[in-house]
Amino acid sequence: MLGTRRRAVRRLERGGVVLAVLAGCVAGCDRGCSESWVGRAIAGRGAGPQGLGETPFDAMDCPDGLARCEEGVVSVSRLATIPVPCHGPAEACQCPWERVADCPGACAADGLEVVIDRAAATAQLCASQAPASFVRPSAVPVPSPTPCEEGERFECSGSSVVECSSSSIAGVCLHGCLRDGGSIDDDGVSRVAAFAILCSR
Repeated sequence: MLGTRRRAVRRLERGGVVLAVLAGCVAGCDRGCSESWVGRAIAGRGAGPQGLGETPFDAMDCPDGLARCEEGVVSVSRLATIPVPCHGPAEACQCPWERVADCPGACAADGLEVVIDRAAATAQLCASQAPASFVRPSAVPVPSPTPCEEGERFECSGSSVVECSSSSIAGVCLHGCLRDGGSIDDDGVSRVAAFAILCSR
């Protein structure tokens, strides 16, 4: 009886070694094969796993409805689909932006991409020379009745521009928010820029 149990234990030990070796091989292949396959797919070479076709990536969708201001130039995004992999020139493989206007001066916040209607992009993204015409800054910190969403720097809600780090109202938009619930998550944006972008003017 004892000999039978010992033989069974030895068989299990040998089987465990074999299983461990096989598991290592499978894991190594999984890492190596996946990495090489993804690399080929991005470069447009070779086939993917069976049943997925030539590549796991078909296309990249470019959003519509974004606007930005860079070095005094206001641009809006255009809806487009870019094939992946993309074999054309560099400009054809990037999401398209259309130039719509030049600011008379600087941008309110250079390079910031925000959700703004095309018609309002120029007025909101160019720096304002008369902020008193559309916002009343808070003289003292006023607690905000509602918290910001995680990761936001400023949020405009109920005509109030909330500075999220302190959960306080930084100012009140005289003509309301451009978009109730509109927000900015870039930490580099100043209060003045936030007022210009989030308050309707």
